[in-house]
Amino acid sequence: MKSSAYFNPAPAPYPIRNRIRDGKIFGFFMMGVISSALDISLLYGLTTFLAIWYITAAAFSYCAGIVASYTLNKHLTFHDTNRHYATQFTTFAMISVSCLLINLCIIWLAVELFSLSYLVGKIIATSCAFFWNYHGQRRYTFTGGS
Repeated sequence: MKSSAYFNPAPAPYPIRNRIRDGKIFGFFMMGVISSALDISLLYGLTTFLAIWYITAAAFSYCAGIVASYTLNKHLTFHDTNRHYATQFTTFAMISVSCLLINLCIIWLAVELFSLSYLVGKIIATSCAFFWNYHGQRRYTFTGGS
Protein backbone atom coordinates (compact mmCIF):
# COMPACT_ATOMS: atom_id res chain seq x y z
CA MET A 1 0.00 0.00 0.00
CA LYS A 2 1.30 3.39 -0.97
CA SER A 3 1.72 6.00 1.79
CA SER A 4 0.37 9.45 1.27
CA ALA A 5 1.60 12.80 2.48
CA TYR A 6 -1.57 13.07 4.55
CA PHE A 7 -0.55 10.14 6.75
CA ASN A 8 3.20 10.80 6.65
CA PRO A 9 3.65 14.55 6.89
CA ALA A 10 7.10 16.00 6.33
CA PRO A 11 8.80 17.19 9.51
CA ALA A 12 8.64 20.89 10.29
CA PRO A 13 11.63 22.77 8.83
CA TYR A 14 12.72 24.14 12.24
CA PRO A 15 11.31 21.94 15.03
CA ILE A 16 11.43 23.70 18.38
CA ARG A 17 13.19 20.75 20.02
CA ASN A 18 16.14 21.18 17.61
CA ARG A 19 16.33 24.88 18.43
CA ILE A 20 16.33 24.18 22.14
CA ARG A 21 18.96 21.46 21.72
CA ASP A 22 21.35 23.65 19.76
CA GLY A 23 21.47 26.11 22.66
CA LYS A 24 20.87 29.20 20.56
CA ILE A 25 17.45 29.86 22.04
CA PHE A 26 19.03 29.99 25.52
CA GLY A 27 21.74 32.37 24.30
CA PHE A 28 19.12 34.49 22.55
CA PHE A 29 17.13 34.56 25.78
CA MET A 30 20.16 35.65 27.83
CA MET A 31 21.06 38.41 25.35
CA GLY A 32 17.39 39.40 25.48
CA VAL A 33 17.59 39.70 29.25
CA ILE A 34 20.57 42.07 28.92
CA SER A 35 18.92 44.08 26.12
CA SER A 36 15.64 44.20 28.03
CA ALA A 37 17.41 45.43 31.17
CA LEU A 38 18.80 48.33 29.11
CA ASP A 39 15.39 48.90 27.50
CA ILE A 40 13.45 48.87 30.77
CA SER A 41 16.05 51.02 32.58
CA LEU A 42 15.85 53.64 29.85
CA LEU A 43 12.06 53.47 29.85
CA TYR A 44 11.98 54.03 33.60
CA GLY A 45 14.53 56.85 33.46
CA LEU A 46 12.83 58.64 30.59
CA THR A 47 9.38 58.49 32.16
CA THR A 48 10.36 59.09 35.77
CA PHE A 49 13.15 61.64 35.53
CA LEU A 50 12.45 63.35 32.20
CA ALA A 51 8.63 63.08 32.34
CA ILE A 52 8.40 61.70 28.79
CA TRP A 53 5.08 60.02 27.89
CA TYR A 54 5.41 56.27 28.47
CA ILE A 55 4.62 55.31 24.85
CA THR A 56 7.25 57.69 23.43
CA ALA A 57 9.76 56.56 26.04
CA ALA A 58 8.99 52.90 25.30
CA ALA A 59 9.63 53.40 21.58
CA PHE A 60 12.93 55.17 22.20
CA SER A 61 14.15 52.70 24.83
CA TYR A 62 13.18 49.76 22.61
CA CYS A 63 15.31 51.15 19.78
CA ALA A 64 18.31 51.31 22.13
CA GLY A 65 17.60 47.69 23.04
CA ILE A 66 17.54 46.74 19.34
CA VAL A 67 21.10 47.99 18.86
CA ALA A 68 22.33 46.15 21.96
CA SER A 69 20.47 42.98 21.01
CA TYR A 70 21.82 42.96 17.46
CA THR A 71 25.41 43.37 18.62
CA LEU A 72 25.17 40.76 21.39
CA ASN A 73 23.31 38.17 19.31
CA LYS A 74 25.48 38.59 16.23
CA HIS A 75 28.68 37.92 18.12
CA LEU A 76 27.75 35.87 21.19
CA THR A 77 24.66 33.84 20.30
CA PHE A 78 24.91 33.14 16.58
CA HIS A 79 28.68 33.70 16.07
CA ASP A 80 27.70 35.25 12.76
CA THR A 81 30.52 36.21 10.39
CA ASN A 82 28.43 38.07 7.80
CA ARG A 83 30.18 41.36 7.05
CA HIS A 84 27.20 43.02 5.36
CA TYR A 85 26.40 44.86 8.56
CA ALA A 86 24.02 47.46 7.11
CA THR A 87 21.90 44.89 5.27
CA GLN A 88 21.88 42.50 8.20
CA PHE A 89 21.06 45.21 10.73
CA THR A 90 18.23 46.43 8.48
CA THR A 91 16.73 42.92 8.49
CA PHE A 92 17.21 42.70 12.25
CA ALA A 93 15.61 46.11 12.75
CA MET A 94 12.62 45.29 10.52
CA ILE A 95 11.84 42.18 12.54
CA SER A 96 12.43 44.11 15.77
CA VAL A 97 10.08 46.89 14.67
CA SER A 98 7.31 44.32 14.28
CA CYS A 99 8.06 43.34 17.89
CA LEU A 100 8.06 47.02 18.86
CA LEU A 101 4.52 47.36 17.52
CA ILE A 102 3.47 44.34 19.57
CA ASN A 103 5.21 45.86 22.62
CA LEU A 104 3.57 49.26 22.28
CA CYS A 105 0.11 47.78 21.82
CA ILE A 106 0.45 45.52 24.86
CA ILE A 107 1.87 48.31 27.03
CA TRP A 108 -0.98 50.62 26.00
CA LEU A 109 -3.57 47.92 26.71
CA ALA A 110 -1.99 47.14 30.08
CA VAL A 111 -2.04 50.79 31.15
CA GLU A 112 -5.23 52.10 29.59
CA LEU A 113 -7.54 49.08 29.82
CA PHE A 114 -6.20 47.09 32.76
CA SER A 115 -4.80 49.96 34.87
CA LEU A 116 -1.44 48.23 35.28
CA SER A 117 1.88 50.00 35.62
CA TYR A 118 3.64 50.73 32.34
CA LEU A 119 6.58 48.67 33.66
CA VAL A 120 4.36 45.63 34.25
CA GLY A 121 2.96 46.13 30.75
CA LYS A 122 6.50 46.30 29.37
CA ILE A 123 7.48 43.01 31.03
CA ILE A 124 4.34 41.30 29.69
CA ALA A 125 4.95 42.75 26.22
CA THR A 126 8.59 41.66 26.14
CA SER A 127 7.63 38.13 27.15
CA CYS A 128 4.95 37.94 24.46
CA ALA A 129 7.27 39.11 21.68
CA PHE A 130 10.21 36.84 22.57
CA PHE A 131 9.39 33.80 20.42
CA TRP A 132 8.32 35.86 17.39
CA ASN A 133 11.57 37.81 17.60
CA TYR A 134 13.71 34.68 18.04
CA HIS A 135 12.11 32.91 15.10
CA GLY A 136 12.51 35.90 12.80
CA GLN A 137 16.09 36.65 13.77
CA ARG A 138 17.16 33.01 13.53
CA ARG A 139 15.43 32.40 10.24
CA TYR A 140 16.05 35.68 8.39
CA THR A 141 18.86 37.64 10.02
CA PHE A 142 21.45 35.22 11.37
CA THR A 143 21.38 32.52 8.72
CA GLY A 144 25.16 32.16 8.40
CA GLY A 145 26.05 31.53 12.05
CA SER A 146 27.69 28.38 13.30
